[in-house]
Amino acid sequence: IMFMKEYNAIDTASSVEQLRLRLKQEDFEKYGDSLRPDFVYETINKLPRFRDMRRGHQQDAQEFLGFLLEELHEECSLAMQRTGTSASSGRSTPVGSVSNVSEHVDSHDDWLEVGRKQKPAVTRTSGATNADSPITNIFGGKLRSELKIAGNKMSVTLEPYQPLQLDIGSPQVSNIVDALKGLTKPESMQGDFQSVRGTKATATKQVFIETLPPVLVLHLKRFQYDSVTKRAEKIWKKVGYPLELEIPKEVFQPSVRNRYAAHGGLPKYRLTGVIYHHGKNANGGHYTVDIRRQDEREWIRLDDTVIRRVRSEDVAEGGSEEDPRVLAAALETHKKQAAQSSNRYENIEADEDEDEESGNTWSQVANGHGRNKSTTGAVLNGGATPAKDSSGPQTPRYKDSVKDNKVAYLLFYQRIGA
Repeated sequence: IMFMKEYNAIDTASSVEQLRLRLKQEDFEKYGDSLRPDFVYETINKLPRFRDMRRGHQQDAQEFLGFLLEELHEECSLAMQRTGTSASSGRSTPVGSVSNVSEHVDSHDDWLEVGRKQKPAVTRTSGATNADSPITNIFGGKLRSELKIAGNKMSVTLEPYQPLQLDIGSPQVSNIVDALKGLTKPESMQGDFQSVRGTKATATKQVFIETLPPVLVLHLKRFQYDSVTKRAEKIWKKVGYPLELEIPKEVFQPSVRNRYAAHGGLPKYRLTGVIYHHGKNANGGHYTVDIRRQDEREWIRLDDTVIRRVRSEDVAEGGSEEDPRVLAAALETHKKQAAQSSNRYENIEADEDEDEESGNTWSQVANGHGRNKSTTGAVLNGGATPAKDSSGPQTPRYKDSVKDNKVAYLLFYQRIGA
């Protein structure tokens, strides 16, 4: 509540269109001052999930987001239990999916589903939260994992996701649509699987998206362990993403695709935020973020205490920087404003610790105000032309690599249709 009170409303209206009419051009430059949320740090430092978070050190943005959403979910669930209220679901469940055509069997967690061609499948849930909350209903969805063994009933497991993690290391992945399609690629399983035909039956696993949330968070998996270097390496290639995303039909099971086609088309989302990672490896770097304002046209870029407006094209092109003259003017304006006011954040870096090389500790945040950032490869409206050697998990090791490896790490999409 204290955090939200830091944001003053410029104006209000009953619709986005009316808000645009009410706002003046100068209103778009009213970003407000940057803030240092000490009250947030003081609160979360008392929670077990954040016990390893150190002041002045960089933490993994995706891990931090996950911890924050889990803590908010548990607090909401506890409050709902005390008041006897329930969360109304905002998740979209395809017509005719498991929740609509299932027959419960004796087990509390298992039930029979009538699947394609009227074939039965044993369906179960795995890793689900104990209860829904406003947090899971806004950000959470479910994956459907189908395990097929020759001669047996198909086994279906529903697992929650929040956010949806996407592998981007394959050379075939140049944008998030490719990554979403890769999510559903069938995988042959090794092992002694029991079936009516014997113990050496073949098994195939395939994953589909079962439900989608109102706010879809996509985590581009940029850090993975390299068996050669014996450390986490950064996948630094450019991955394209559109400002408006239609979920590809391939991520849904065939029967659901047909039902979507009969009920208004495939789900559509609008990009509302991007978190970027700057840095040459997984043990250090810098984070910046682009946020779409509520008028749905303007974008704001936040880089530590520097706040400025950016074009939607710059966001779509992998977060590329604007004209250097525009950037220089924004930085100069920021410096003048800081000099004219008593800056309560002037000691923001006074208590930062020194860098650590440990693979388990994220390095100290560098001040990015004078950073020279550029990008390699071209990304435009979801299409990508990766750099020549950008198809794998190689981390560039040349001296100036920190200048050209700003890449999208977390994408926030809001549901807009279907």
